[in-house]
Amino acid sequence: MATKSPSLSNDATFPDIKRYISLGCLRFDQSLSTHATFDSNALDWIELLHSDLSEEVKLIIGNNIVLLLDALWIRLFVHRPKGSSNPSRSIVRVYLLPEDWGRRFIDRKRQKLKLVLREFLHRIDISTETWSGNYLHANIRYFDPWAQAEKSSLFYLFNKLQSPAPAPEKIKCRYTRRAVEELLDSVTSLSSSDFEEQPLVGLKTKLYPYQARSASIMIQREAAPQLQLDPRLEIRHSPNGETYFFGARDGSFLQEPQFYETNRGGILAETMGLGKTIICLAVVLATKGHMPHIPPAHQTPPRVRDRVGSLADMAASIIGRNAIPGRALLEQFEAVDGIDLRKLKHVLERNIPHYEVPTELPRMTRNTAIPPPRSLVMCHGTIIVVPRNLLHQWQAEIRKHVLKGSLKVLVMDSVPKRAPKVKAPQIDEEEMELKSELPSATELLKYDVILFTRNRFEQEMESPATYYERRSGVSVPSVCTCPYIGLSSVRDCHCKVTENYGSPLKRLHWLRIIIDEGHSFTSSVSNAVQVTKQLKAERRWVVSGTPAKDLVGVEVDLSTLYENGTNSTALREQAIERRKNFSLADENTKSAKALGLLASHFLMVRPWSDSTTEGKLEWDEYIYRHEHQYRKTYSGFSSCFLRILEGLVVKTRPEDVDKDIILPSMKHRVVYLKPCWFDKMTANLFIQVLRANAITSERNGVDYLFDKSSVKARHSLIKNLRQSNFTWTGFSLEDVASTLATSSKYLENKDKNCSVADAELLLESSTIISDLMRSKGWLALSKAHEVGMAVEHWPQNSEEFFAMAYPEKPTMIGITQLLNGQSFIDGQIRFPNPSDGLDVLGQSTRAKLMALEEAENEIKGSKEKPSHETQLLKIGIPSSCVGGQPLTSRQTSSQKKKQSTTPRKLEGMANNTKEVEALATTAIVASPPRPKKRKLTVEDEKAELPEESPLRSTRIVGTTSAKLTYLMEIVVKHQADEKIIIFYDGDNAAFYIAQCLDVLYVNHRIYARTLENTKRSEYVALFNENPDIRVLLIDVACGALGLNLNAASVVLIVNPINRPSIEAQAIKRAHRIGQTRDVLVETLVLEGTIEEAIFKRAKKMSRSEHLEAKELEDDDKIINIIQNAEVLSIDPNEAHGAAQFAQLQTPQQVFGRPGREKYHKVGHVDKNDAEKPRKKARSTVVKQNNDVKVGTEAEVDDVVSIGSFQSQIPILGSAVPTQAPPQARDQSTTPSIFGVGSALGSSLFG
Repeated sequence: MATKSPSLSNDATFPDIKRYISLGCLRFDQSLSTHATFDSNALDWIELLHSDLSEEVKLIIGNNIVLLLDALWIRLFVHRPKGSSNPSRSIVRVYLLPEDWGRRFIDRKRQKLKLVLREFLHRIDISTETWSGNYLHANIRYFDPWAQAEKSSLFYLFNKLQSPAPAPEKIKCRYTRRAVEELLDSVTSLSSSDFEEQPLVGLKTKLYPYQARSASIMIQREAAPQLQLDPRLEIRHSPNGETYFFGARDGSFLQEPQFYETNRGGILAETMGLGKTIICLAVVLATKGHMPHIPPAHQTPPRVRDRVGSLADMAASIIGRNAIPGRALLEQFEAVDGIDLRKLKHVLERNIPHYEVPTELPRMTRNTAIPPPRSLVMCHGTIIVVPRNLLHQWQAEIRKHVLKGSLKVLVMDSVPKRAPKVKAPQIDEEEMELKSELPSATELLKYDVILFTRNRFEQEMESPATYYERRSGVSVPSVCTCPYIGLSSVRDCHCKVTENYGSPLKRLHWLRIIIDEGHSFTSSVSNAVQVTKQLKAERRWVVSGTPAKDLVGVEVDLSTLYENGTNSTALREQAIERRKNFSLADENTKSAKALGLLASHFLMVRPWSDSTTEGKLEWDEYIYRHEHQYRKTYSGFSSCFLRILEGLVVKTRPEDVDKDIILPSMKHRVVYLKPCWFDKMTANLFIQVLRANAITSERNGVDYLFDKSSVKARHSLIKNLRQSNFTWTGFSLEDVASTLATSSKYLENKDKNCSVADAELLLESSTIISDLMRSKGWLALSKAHEVGMAVEHWPQNSEEFFAMAYPEKPTMIGITQLLNGQSFIDGQIRFPNPSDGLDVLGQSTRAKLMALEEAENEIKGSKEKPSHETQLLKIGIPSSCVGGQPLTSRQTSSQKKKQSTTPRKLEGMANNTKEVEALATTAIVASPPRPKKRKLTVEDEKAELPEESPLRSTRIVGTTSAKLTYLMEIVVKHQADEKIIIFYDGDNAAFYIAQCLDVLYVNHRIYARTLENTKRSEYVALFNENPDIRVLLIDVACGALGLNLNAASVVLIVNPINRPSIEAQAIKRAHRIGQTRDVLVETLVLEGTIEEAIFKRAKKMSRSEHLEAKELEDDDKIINIIQNAEVLSIDPNEAHGAAQFAQLQTPQQVFGRPGREKYHKVGHVDKNDAEKPRKKARSTVVKQNNDVKVGTEAEVDDVVSIGSFQSQIPILGSAVPTQAPPQARDQSTTPSIFGVGSALGSSLFG
């Protein structure tokens, strides 16, 4: 037992050893002799006093310990075993004075002593054996002076968080406690037979148990915040079992803990698809009418009235001061007892609680005028901020789940300045009101929910001038005579708005603010975050299934698996364990930093947010274990970070979700498609370009695509290579000829520096692609930039004008020309001979295409090629390989029709488009007369062709794209009973798919990245709610996040999404809560191509490899795949007839398809356009060799002479036949590709 020396009072201010922390022991191999006398039979430990230390002892224990002992920071006790007066070894117990004790007498801020203490800690043995005096048999454990480490990744910690377990008994407020109890009872009190009954007041839908628990824990955290240990501290245990608190970053020791109140809010991070929206609505409904508390710092004594107030007024005042939900209680009494309590409600409105915030005193000058204090009125409303494209989704969810009249909702949306005026959707005024201008503060008090789009919310930003004037007090305030709000001192200002706008939102103290998809609020300087900082809200929530980049639930990662695992729990555990280890190279640092920004800038979590009493703590200093006193080593997460996550995040573990709900099954499979001849030749063309570049540049220098200086060109080429697996018409005859000429010239060069194997590879690919110059069909498609459709039994009188490779069979027709012909026949289907005039249409479209082609060639010939294009050609790379996508005829038409709504510059649009169109227009002076379009009636759309009509036998039997053929098969198979999502990559893929849906008369919309958010939101709502919209095409780049598309049960991914996180997000758009069908997900892959090899490599890549590769092409193994790609073998029989197409298993009828009336019913027909008379037809003038040919004949000589290339390419060896004339494009009737797919239609862009 430790005893104190008689002279202790002279050396120590605090003789009571219990005031000290039992830190540990020091071990010495020498005996420490003391002058103190002791009884060996009675004393085990003798205190070492500074005044009694001999020079020998000081030398043994060291100067640093002597300094701490002299400063009274520590006390030392040496062990004297019984029966031994002079042991050969010594153990010294160390007792440390905590910093929260004795600060009046002992200076604890001396930096030198702090450094000494930090060094001293490394020598402390904290084992219980040593503390007991056992020197030889002790299991030595040295004190860890750094933060306790959680050696796990953020993904592991996130997925191991405990599921919500609400405890209503912890809530002191009886009204809130009752709300939580009713919320929890709503999922247990009703049996399945009572499902139709109202489960929760105001809520139509019965919550799942996990949803009720999540909503309840949210309310509990709002109303009953707990005390949480200061994140700078961690709990440590002394060798004797006592507890103390250690601050690793500053080396502080405390005997008593310091606490912060947990935040009244957090992050709702339920996995996407599990109903985060309805959880938020349940929270709002359960706390409807609840009021925020006046902050303690601004509470004032009860107001002294000039005269005695009425009992009602005094009661209302007490209700307001104590945040009692008086109005909600009165409404409950009215509903239950059927009595009218409007008078009492008016009393509450007169006595609205409010408080004043004193103005921060500015720097005083001679002209400084101190502004008056800022008055705030307490408000029960909830502000919800959502992305613009999710506004309709939130409105639909409110209508779906909330009883009419239960919530008064104000929808705030901005009107784009340049957007065309769109008719506002019909909204029930009793349910939701839609406005663009905020009403006054008094009006805002009436609403339960203010639903903002983020763009509109940012407009509430305070102007810099207003902020400066409020802080400096230099402006002369204008006099406002507007009435006050109730009995408060806040005016209900309706004064004319000046340029210094003051938002009505800032005059109220809100109950709650919710940010949907709140991961976008990680920026500290965005306007939206600045607005939230200026608002007063008691409770703040971020709603996001991915609160930081790639931080998702493990079940989302498993959704990308292509096998159907039977034991999902085991699969989840394996997936979590694989990503358990902490690593700085993965997502930990960026994701953790994003969480810190959310906590400090929006959630206002102390001590990370700005504080008036102490400085703001730096997030990175404390959430990591840093094994250096000053530097940041990021050696792992600290234990405080886990505490922060547990206090912020609300997330249910997937195994607990599985107990409450079983989602319909999801089947995810890869469909390997055999490429057709056109697919193979496109793939071989790209391989030829890659080989020609590698071999002719001798894989060295800036000319080599895989050189460090050629990153931009390489990424562009590989992007085009990826998109070419669907279809690619960007190569021209000139491109093929140039790469063959470059290859041939290099191989003939006697001084070439390449291996025999390289020469053979280049010769192999050159020989294969040389066949393209003899393919009439490929040459025609490359000029028209169309996808080819194989058609049988096309009307003979017009076949010559529509066919691209006449007279080859089956007839190949461009998709745009096919649409024109189809709309023409279907428009006069009730005529005796519907095909009359089809030949004239064919001549007209061909003539226009000829004119456009001539103009394009003239532009190319009149302008010098840029230097970089010339350089690329020298090394075998056509500029079309590294440029954008080719300009299709439908794109051109779309731009001419809807210049205001199409994007300024579609990605991949050919250069000089305006000049081409201008020259084409001047070249067209006359075209064959065409029949005037007439407005179709319902009878026209329902009419069918006679049984004996030969037009019934006109069918599409295949396409020039294996993927397009498969998509047509799947859409036709499923569209009648199931809705379909198609994820595409590249604008041209969307164009061609939409045109095929036009041909099939399948209603669709395109969710493109070039769309305004307003349109995107409308299309999502339309797809979910309108049964006639069967297909939604979504650009992977913009449509994989946040959308609820559970109306769809078939998901088709055109090109593999080789990023697991993006793929998982895309799949979860359909497989989520509310889905009632089994979900089928198919990823299309061209067999034997580079796409397949990259796809298989991406699936094998680890998480860290994906993160290291900023672009997928940066991965070394993928680069190796591209560099060493093999050409696809071509069977000679594939190049002719039906074998060259990807054939449909079920040929599709072209003319008079049933169901056309449903297709047009959605509103595709533009009545104004339909009624406009057509301009007088014109003929075509084409200039060639200074001769002018005028007429309606479709046979026009080629502008580009193919034979001129043959002399340059010895590889060819045989003559090249004259190219078939290209097909003309009908600019006047071609529908917009973004135009919902109507043959007569308006643009889908609005």
